[in-house]
Amino acid sequence: MKRFVLALSLVLIVSGCSSFSKPKVTEEEAKSIVMKDHSKHIGTVEIISVSHKGNQYIVKWKNEDNCENGTDYVDDQSGKIKNGITSIC
Repeated sequence: MKRFVLALSLVLIVSGCSSFSKPKVTEEEAKSIVMKDHSKHIGTVEIISVSHKGNQYIVKWKNEDNCENGTDYVDDQSGKIKNGITSIC
């Protein structure tokens, strides 16, 4: 019985740790992805902050020229923007 519990615990620990793999996308690449995505519009995009939580980068940005700001969530494995929130004045 002790072996079963030990084996089960080991499996749970290993499977839990594997969900957060090392990012393939760097912080600088995440910034660049967000800037490129929003530079299609008027003005210049400025990155305010970048943080990494779970398996994504949280990139806060603003564009004063067209009165926009927002937060984009960039997947740290694929570099795709998974979700974004944008506000316009």
